[in-house]
Amino acid sequence: MFDVMIYAALATIVVVVFYSILGKQTGFGGVPEEKVDPTKFGMEGPKTKLEPETNPDIDRLGLSGITRLDPSFSIAHFINGATAAYSMILEAYASGDRDLLKTLLTTDTYAIYDQAITAREAADQTQVTDLGRLRKASIKGARTENSVGFIQVLYEADLTSALMDSDGAVVMGDPDVLSSVSEVWEYKRDLKGSDMNWRLAAVEPSEGDTLEADPSPDTTV
Repeated sequence: MFDVMIYAALATIVVVVFYSILGKQTGFGGVPEEKVDPTKFGMEGPKTKLEPETNPDIDRLGLSGITRLDPSFSIAHFINGATAAYSMILEAYASGDRDLLKTLLTTDTYAIYDQAITAREAADQTQVTDLGRLRKASIKGARTENSVGFIQVLYEADLTSALMDSDGAVVMGDPDVLSSVSEVWEYKRDLKGSDMNWRLAAVEPSEGDTLEADPSPDTTV
C-alpha cells in the first residue's frame, strides 16, 4: 500500500511538471504567439516603452529621420503590423467593410477605396479575394516630411481575385487560380501627433501580375 502511494505521488509530480512546461506554450513550434491588432498598427500599451533600436538597416532604409522623431520605432514591430494590415485591408476591401477601412487608411486613400466599392455595388457585383500566401513583406524605403513619416513596404504574395455578378457568375478574374502579385504600399503617420497608428496612404500599381480583378485599388499612376 505504501509503494502504491509513492508511485501515485511521483505520477502527480510528473504531470504537474509537464503541464508547467507545455501548458504555457502557444502558437507555432511552442513559441508564444504575438497577437497584432492591425487596427492599432504602431500603437503601444500604456506601460510599454520600446528602447531605441540599434540596427544598421535604419540608415540603409532611410529610417533615421523616423527614429529621430520617434526613438521607440522598431522595424520588427512595424513589419508585424504591416503584415497583419495587408491581409486585413484586402479582406475589408473585398467585403466592402468601410468601417474597418476607415481605421486602416488615410482619408484620401479611403476615398479611392470607397469610390471603387460604390461602383462595384452599383453594378451589383461582389469581390472575392483569397490570400493564398504572403511570401514577403519588407521595408523598401522611408522618408520624412516635417514631422510626418512615410514607409514603403514591398509585398509579394500569391492570391486569387475575382468579380462576381448577383447570380454568382464570374465577371472578371478567376477565384480558383493563384496569381503572383508584387506591390508597394506606403504607410503614413504624424510622428509628433497623438494618433499612433500607421495608415495606408498609397498603393503603387502591381508588377508582373495577371490579375484582372484588382484586389487593392491603385492610388498612383
